[in-house]
Amino acid sequence: MWALVKREWFVFFSTPLGYLSLGFFLTLSTLFLWFLDTDFNLLNAGFADLNAFFVLAPWLFLLLVPALSMRSFAEEKRTGTLELLLTKPLSLWQILLGKYIVNLMLLLTVLLPTVVYFFALDALKLGDNPIDWGSAISAYCGLFFVGASFVALGIFSALLTKSQATAFMLALLLCFLQFYVWKGIAELIKDQGLYRFFNAVGIFEHFINLRQGVVTLKDIVYFLGFNYMVLYISKQLLYNIKNQEL
Repeated sequence: MWALVKREWFVFFSTPLGYLSLGFFLTLSTLFLWFLDTDFNLLNAGFADLNAFFVLAPWLFLLLVPALSMRSFAEEKRTGTLELLLTKPLSLWQILLGKYIVNLMLLLTVLLPTVVYFFALDALKLGDNPIDWGSAISAYCGLFFVGASFVALGIFSALLTKSQATAFMLALLLCFLQFYVWKGIAELIKDQGLYRFFNAVGIFEHFINLRQGVVTLKDIVYFLGFNYMVLYISKQLLYNIKNQEL
């Protein structure tokens, strides 16, 4: 499995798309947070925290993660290398997890440089009030869980088509649905039971808790369970593809 992870990692950075995808996220987040006169601008906020970044980042992930994961299986199916991969001495779980892990590594590669924003805020803030690192770490964990969930949906989308463009659009739609649409539906419902149910189904409410520094077992279980469920369905799709091609 780790040989697959290594191969996917080097293939990704052997093309301009890899660097463009990572540069896209870092450039846009830097522009919105430091240069453009928007509600996300940290210099206009009046207080030293990165809440604006954690509000903005999931929306950038909606474009970034489908771009990272769209080639995971769609390209393999288009070029015919998926059939060769399925003949390797790897289980379906190992193949899926190999693709999943390399995308998580790319996600971490994107998030790591943004730690500089904290040091920049710390240098610019007035007074001796320290930055709340505990809340920041919780928010980063929440952001990583959101990205991991988008990766799982992106891999699922890539298994459904041979076209990278179609995989990208489908992943974008599914990620938006899971991140925000359930929250939007909940806001339209007056019944408190249904309101809590639809909020619990979507990612948004669970991410909000972590973003605010509230770490609860139910939110961790939700993200782990959601990722496992999507990967399990993806495994069934891969099993069907294997039976059809071999």
